[in-house]
Amino acid sequence: MSVNSFTQAVATRSLNRLALLLTVLCLAGVFGVTPVLAQEDGEAAEEPQGNRTGSMSEKTYRKLAEAQELADADDFNGARRVLDELKASPKLSGYEKAQIYNFYGYIYFSQDNYAASIEAYNTVLQQPDIPQGLKDATLYTLAQLYFTTEKWAKAVELVEEWLKTAPNPGPQPYILLGSGYYQLASDKTKASAADWQAMIKPIETAMRIAREREIDIKEQWYLLLRVAYYELNDLEQVKDILEVLVVNWPKKDYWTMLSAMYGELKSEKRQLAAYEAAYDQELLSRSAELVQLSQLFMQAEVPYKAARVLEKGLEAGTVEKNSENYRLLSSAWQLSGEDRKAIPALKEAARMASDGELDVRLANSYLNISDFDECVEAVQRGLERGGVKSEGNAYIVLGMCQFEKDNYEAAKKAFRSASRDDKSKKTAGQWIQFIEREQKRLEQLERSMEQMRSASTS
Repeated sequence: MSVNSFTQAVATRSLNRLALLLTVLCLAGVFGVTPVLAQEDGEAAEEPQGNRTGSMSEKTYRKLAEAQELADADDFNGARRVLDELKASPKLSGYEKAQIYNFYGYIYFSQDNYAASIEAYNTVLQQPDIPQGLKDATLYTLAQLYFTTEKWAKAVELVEEWLKTAPNPGPQPYILLGSGYYQLASDKTKASAADWQAMIKPIETAMRIAREREIDIKEQWYLLLRVAYYELNDLEQVKDILEVLVVNWPKKDYWTMLSAMYGELKSEKRQLAAYEAAYDQELLSRSAELVQLSQLFMQAEVPYKAARVLEKGLEAGTVEKNSENYRLLSSAWQLSGEDRKAIPALKEAARMASDGELDVRLANSYLNISDFDECVEAVQRGLERGGVKSEGNAYIVLGMCQFEKDNYEAAKKAFRSASRDDKSKKTAGQWIQFIEREQKRLEQLERSMEQMRSASTS
């Protein structure tokens, strides 16, 4: 191995090891972003022609080779002792010192001593006349280390400096830059629009480069971009990004977020379509999600689908069995014209309720299907339990059911109770007058029948 090829190997190996070992950073719990820690395969930067590659003595070369063998065996302390001995040598060139500290940086990093690693790589940059390739590699390594140690401002500064001279950078450095701007904005008590805007250009640049080089655009890049546009209240852009996410990574969160975004943009049909798509893919599993889908169906005037979602969920145990959900199911069946199907759900809702309001609603349902015995029982039970919003209306229902059972006196009694409520007084009075006329008519009919019977027997 030549001296120059050895020094290139040390620098490259340091970067590659760093790429494998740097920690995945989690950004704010909103999404995971893996900062790019080295250029993609096939993207290794070529040093511009004419740059000096430096020179190295045979002694320095042998010592560095010895340190490398120890490092390869994970004997980092041994490798560091060799470097300490080499560093003490007189008349080292700036290039040799740069390579020694480059190796120190790698060793300290491998031992999770990031502060010492950063100091070593900064020492590399302080050496005079180092090749541009080594300078670029060190700058980028330092940027990643500052990112790992959450020194966001310094990381951003070094990536921007690196991009000024880096030949043909791939998309990953721009993603690292955008991630840095994200962290800077997130750490502020109140980030400005400019703080969030700073994220967008590097991320979109990364996406453009990826398309040009036919490199896959990563899911996390869209998520990072989505945050920026959301913070800028650019809901159209957020919607567009979510549409890409649901096509390429059809996860529940993306479908539900997209549905919510359509709702914000007053696109109700698309809001329902997105939520229904998640349901059709069996991505909705929580009770609140299924209830929300049912409510969206109700708003879209598709009550039958709302009822089917709720019924299936209640039977499977995925929709919580509480009074409100049974009540919603009952309403869905009623609006679908399925009065008989609505009754079991409403009975269950009334049983679970803390007052008699739903019993009165149940009585109305029984009245609609002409089950007057059940109607009377339900409304009486509701009045006994109390908490009925309109007792006047409840007594009107009771009176109507009693009338249909031909219980005229009981019906008039119920209507007299209803007349105590100003809102139902007029209706109650009309019913009482109607019943009394009906009673007179029946009495007159009975007298006529009696006269006919008497005449026929005389």
